Amino acid sequence: MASTASVLEPDAPCGVLGLDPRTHIFCILAISAASLAIVSFVPLALLQVVAVAYLALNGHARLALQCAASFVVVWLLSMLPIPGLYGVLFVSLLHMLPPFTCACTLFCAPPSAIMCSFARWHVPPNVLIGMCMAFRFMTVLPQEASSILQGIRMRGIFPRKFDLLLHPALAYECFYTPLVMRVLRLSSEQAASSELRGIDADEKRTSFRHVGFTNRDAASIAAVVVCVAAVLLLDVVI
Repeated sequence: MASTASVLEPDAPCGVLGLDPRTHIFCILAISAASLAIVSFVPLALLQVVAVAYLALNGHARLALQCAASFVVVWLLSMLPIPGLYGVLFVSLLHMLPPFTCACTLFCAPPSAIMCSFARWHVPPNVLIGMCMAFRFMTVLPQEASSILQGIRMRGIFPRKFDLLLHPALAYECFYTPLVMRVLRLSSEQAASSELRGIDADEKRTSFRHVGFTNRDAASIAAVVVCVAAVLLLDVVI
């Protein structure tokens, strides 16, 4: 934010490794390029393992397990004899999951650290504000959806979880309107909060989070690149 750095905690790490948010960009690009080039399933699964390990080491072990479970579920769905383009859809999702898993490290990074680090790359303020708002909504929407589901079940609608599958049209209707209203309310609150925190200030941004490349960042990028290169080599051999 546009304020002086904290005196008591001038360099709090972002996650376990304490990496700069821009480091995540390099790792996301490396894993994305490898995911597009990989053809075989085993190297793709190993690439997902690399992305899951990177996410877990950045302090999001529970989210890493969820991403790993999602990869297994999508792989099982891709093995089903589904006609049409649905099989291609699941295979495409398999290739999208490793970059998405690695990108979760950036989604969960503190907005102040993101804005401070990307401002050093002279990214336009409008792009920074939109990116931070999008990341904020991506982390809040699952919580809002859970609150909506609890409210619906308290009113006697969908008392059992599998009732959502039996009545998809009604489930969409019950979820859509409350979710839209909550998003509108959240957007107003976010706009007011951003104005109070000096989102449009012209001064140089600072952050009490770690911002700047260090040996940890270089070592993390090198480790990810080496793992990605090994996975690509395995794919060529296979």
